[in-house]
Amino acid sequence: MDSGVLELARPRRGHFDLGTGFHGDVWLDLDALFLRPAVLRPHVDLLAGNLRKHRIDAVCGPLEGGAFLAYALADRLEAAFLPAYREQGTAYRLPGLPDVPGGIRDWRVAIVDDAINAGTAVRACAGLLLSSGAVPVAVAALLSLGPASAAVAEGISVPFYAAATIESQAWPAAQCPLCAGDIPFTEPLPP
Repeated sequence: MDSGVLELARPRRGHFDLGTGFHGDVWLDLDALFLRPAVLRPHVDLLAGNLRKHRIDAVCGPLEGGAFLAYALADRLEAAFLPAYREQGTAYRLPGLPDVPGGIRDWRVAIVDDAINAGTAVRACAGLLLSSGAVPVAVAALLSLGPASAAVAEGISVPFYAAATIESQAWPAAQCPLCAGDIPFTEPLPP
């Protein structure tokens, strides 16, 4: 566990609706992760070093925090930057593809996110890339929560790299044991 990245994310324990159809026992202030880019630089460099061996053509991240990380990694890897915009639910689109001469068929793409818990965003990005003919070759995150590495391995079957990890649990909302135990939701951010 890397305290620098974790301190920025201010983890809180409780019962949270993660907004992805999952509930979890940890909430992170992911917006705060990117307030101090200099603090993240060593972690970005670590992830870039891990991804470099995969001969990355592009880095894709969901246009929330993942796109900030994708942009930084694309810069370090001298690769293209592919932001994935979320539409409804967990559906994403790559709006810049019409401007890529020849498209992205056979491009080797790393998928990144600021934090990965249940893996819904990275799996959605992987599906989008595959449907565009690209080849997802690795996944990376600043923070890996609980079963993230298993979720990535099960859903995408590529290597997964994280700068830091934190123990947590996430459940599909309908199977949440905290709901079953009548434990109320915790407010995501402290008052």
